[in-house]
Amino acid sequence: MNILKIFLLLALCWLQYSLWLGKNGLIDYIKIYHKVIIEKKNNENLDTRNKQLMLDIDSLNKTIDATK
Repeated sequence: MNILKIFLLLALCWLQYSLWLGKNGLIDYIKIYHKVIIEKKNNENLDTRNKQLMLDIDSLNKTIDATK
């Protein structure tokens, strides 16, 4: 019975280690989650910049058409 308890305790420790510190564990998940948030903010900034450029291009095309 003691051997079973020790085995189960070691299994629990190994599972906890792999959950928290192992490859693709929670720490990796948190790091990637923060990177995704940063990339979403960068994409939003680029999207607003692209929209502004498209508006500038449209206004330039309209002024060129108006001068013809």
